[in-house]
Amino acid sequence: APPCHRWLSESEPSPSPTAPPVIGVFLGGTLAAGSADAFSDIDLRVVVAADRHSYYVDQRRELPKQWPGFLFNEWVPGAQHCVSHFQPFGKIDIFYYDATALAPSPWYRLPIRILHDPEGVIADLVEGSQGLPFTVSDDDLDFSISKGLAAAHETYRRGRRGELFYALSLLDELRQHIMHADDWLHDRTPETAVVAKFDMRGSDAVLAVLKASYSPCEANAIMSALRLLVETYRGQLTELHGKFGLARPLASDLEAIDIILS
Repeated sequence: APPCHRWLSESEPSPSPTAPPVIGVFLGGTLAAGSADAFSDIDLRVVVAADRHSYYVDQRRELPKQWPGFLFNEWVPGAQHCVSHFQPFGKIDIFYYDATALAPSPWYRLPIRILHDPEGVIADLVEGSQGLPFTVSDDDLDFSISKGLAAAHETYRRGRRGELFYALSLLDELRQHIMHADDWLHDRTPETAVVAKFDMRGSDAVLAVLKASYSPCEANAIMSALRLLVETYRGQLTELHGKFGLARPLASDLEAIDIILS
């Protein structure tokens, strides 16, 4: 386990004798599940007292620089996490949680390895999360379908305009939504994804299409790959509508696909 949890909990003075700034640290992901390899990420979660949370979020890019082997950060403005890279290919995803905002969630049913929890906050959170089911919301489905269709249409437009590098990147986006659909249609939850990546859990037919869809950077090849992918996606959309009773009209979704196939 990384030694960084000790530095996090000791680097700042406590605001009071009874309220240390870092009140919990735990690992998630493959390291906690016992399935990590030499190239696995370290998913580090730091639970911080409410009155110190803003400090750690503000300093999220500076704190990892104190650890040996630091190379660079990747980060998003306004986020509560930072992804830090270390020699030679180490990667630590560090999230800072406000202790007062923690609530039971099915995500805390996934494998967790507690590193620091003197008040039992994390243990209580894990216990309270047992039995909570993973569910797919209408918004999850609506967002993914809209983005998948948009990626397909944008691939077509960019390919026809000769913007081939961009078109190839959009094909990857479409592939991601095809993978989401395959998981939803087969009731796969994040629990099954902790150990097995998509190329180990995906449906045989979907995997075959995805593998066959990687094309050279050439307009006709990109269009052929797009047709192959949207033919599969069309069937998935019909199944998603049937399984989840989506409010969005199936006819419109199929029309959006058929425009590309026509």
